[in-house]
Formats: sequence, structure tokens, C-alpha cells
Amino acid sequence: MSASSSPGPRAMKWENNGELAQRDLSELVNRLLDVESSTHSNELSRLGTKCDDKE
Repeated sequence: MSASSSPGPRAMKWENNGELAQRDLSELVNRLLDVESSTHSNELSRLGTKCDDKE
């Protein structure tokens, strides 16, 4: 998916409970892992694991 076709924050699906839909959360975490420094990778990995656990 190119940057021009990627959904913006308003295009992401939000659940009734106020959380980001699992698919969108997982995609967001993966994109952040690509651009964030290694110092943030542990926390992002934890969030990614949380995403995978719910699927």
C-alpha cells in the first residue's frame, strides 16, 4: 500500500468500546515499528503482541 492510498487516522475503524479495530491497530503498530527508533521497539512489540492475542 502506498503512502497516498494508506488510510488517515479518521479513516481507521473504531470499535464501540472506543478502541481501534484490531486490524487497524496491528497495521499501525507495524508501520510504527518501521519508522521508530530501537528504543521504542520493546513497547511497540508489546502492543503488537496485545494485537495478536485478541485476533
